[in-house]
Amino acid sequence: MTRKSKTGRLLMLAAIAATVAAAVACGSAASKNKTASSQPGGGAAPGKPADSSASGQTLGFTGVSEAQSAAAAAPSGNAAPAGASSDSGALPLPDVLGRKMIMVSTLELAVDDVAAGFEDVGTIAAAEGGFIASSAYGHQGDRETASVTIRVPADRYQDALARVRKLGDVRSEDTNSNDVTQEYTDLQSRMRSLQAALQQYLQFLNRAGDIGQVLQVQDRINQTQDEIEQVQGRINLLNNQTDLATITAHLAPPVVAKQPRAGGARSPLEVAADAFAASLAVLKGIATVALAVAAFSWWLLPLAAAGWYFGRRQLRADRERRAAPPAPPAAA
Repeated sequence: MTRKSKTGRLLMLAAIAATVAAAVACGSAASKNKTASSQPGGGAAPGKPADSSASGQTLGFTGVSEAQSAAAAAPSGNAAPAGASSDSGALPLPDVLGRKMIMVSTLELAVDDVAAGFEDVGTIAAAEGGFIASSAYGHQGDRETASVTIRVPADRYQDALARVRKLGDVRSEDTNSNDVTQEYTDLQSRMRSLQAALQQYLQFLNRAGDIGQVLQVQDRINQTQDEIEQVQGRINLLNNQTDLATITAHLAPPVVAKQPRAGGARSPLEVAADAFAASLAVLKGIATVALAVAAFSWWLLPLAAAGWYFGRRQLRADRERRAAPPAPPAAA
């Protein structure tokens, strides 16, 4: 009786142990399945295509949305440290060295020989490793004028500007510098995000299971490529504006003021000419006043004409009354 009870207890403990082991094994399997299901493509191993029945539903929603979120993530404006990588781990984020400055100067110069100054500005541009961007040459009345815009490397900007100043007397100078380092850093960060998202889209395209998924991913690829081209175009423009400084020189001959005659003596002809000019000015003033009075007094003419007419009639009536013979006296 005692031996049977011991055997029953052993069997009961063995059954409990088997139940606990089965529960632990089920929990471990569920944890593995949960971890695998969180991967894009329905848990397929890296480098191996997943079953079309399992990965097809996940590709169209989970994978594409994750890549879209990576592409739409706007940069915060702070450059990542050197050697750091993006979320996708595709490209490192290099450190931005120096500042990106757009430098523009405009000068107005008085030169004795405009044509020679025009050529000298172009010579300065070539000597400093730049070129003439635009130029204009013409006349204002009997005066020659010219305008030259040159582009020179940013590191030669100050030297070129100093040489242009020496071509003549500087009447005015306007210099502007615009710091675009922040914008340039943001554009680079944006470009890295777009390139990383494009690589993910290409991977999803290789794992697409049906035509609907192919079209969806291809549409995302086209949009990302368009954004990459726009960002790259802006980066190229900033590189052009910051790598080359702009200097514009407006050239004109100096204005020579008339010098008075030494000693202050004037010839009779000069005195007569000045007197004649003064008389013309007086006559012009009198004519101006007369015209102004006539323009504002036109309404007096009808009144004057009416007064003259009635006055004449009254004078004629008085004259006729005086000329009439007196009336004869009445008989007694």
